[in-house]
Amino acid sequence: MILTDHSNNWKRLFQKEKQLLINIIGESIEDIEHFGSTSIEGIKAKPVLDILVGVNRMEDFNKFDRSLMKAEGYYHLPGVKLQGKQVFAKFSDLETLTKTHILHVVEFKGKWWNEHLTFRHYLNSHPLAAKEYEELKNKLASQYPADESAYTEGKYQFVQDIVKRANDEGEQKQNESLF
Repeated sequence: MILTDHSNNWKRLFQKEKQLLINIIGESIEDIEHFGSTSIEGIKAKPVLDILVGVNRMEDFNKFDRSLMKAEGYYHLPGVKLQGKQVFAKFSDLETLTKTHILHVVEFKGKWWNEHLTFRHYLNSHPLAAKEYEELKNKLASQYPADESAYTEGKYQFVQDIVKRANDEGEQKQNESLF
C-alpha cells in the first residue's frame, strides 16, 4: 500500500473522467462527485481516484453500457458485495490489477451518497481532522502493506465518527439558528 503526497492534478483528472463518464453513461445518472482521499486537500492518498456516481434507483446501473465502459477500461466488480452499492474499477494494468479509478455507484442523495460527501466536506473544512485521517492511513498502510481489505476496514470507524460529528455539528448549528 503506497500513499503519495497530495496532487492538485487529481482534481483535473477527476474533471476529465467525469466528462468521459457523462458521455458514456450520462443518461442513467443524476450526478458524479469526486470523493475519497484524493479529494481531500493536503493529505496523502493512494493515487486512485474514487468517483461517486449517483443514480435514481440502484437498478439504473443495469442501464450502463458495459461494452462502452469496458472500452474505456472500466470493469464491473460483482465480487464486491456492499448493500446499496455497485463498484466498477479502471485499471492501468490488468495483469497486476493496478487500479487507477474506482466508481462507486449508489443511490443519489441516499445513505452512501450523503455519508461520502459529508466526510469529504468535513475533512476539507477541518484540516486537523484531515491530518488525523492521514496519520491513521499512514499507520494502516504500514501495518497492512498488502491487505487492502484490512486497510479499508481500519478506516471504517474513523469515517463513521467523522460523519456523526459532522451531522451533530450540523444539527447544533441548525438548532442555534432557531433561537
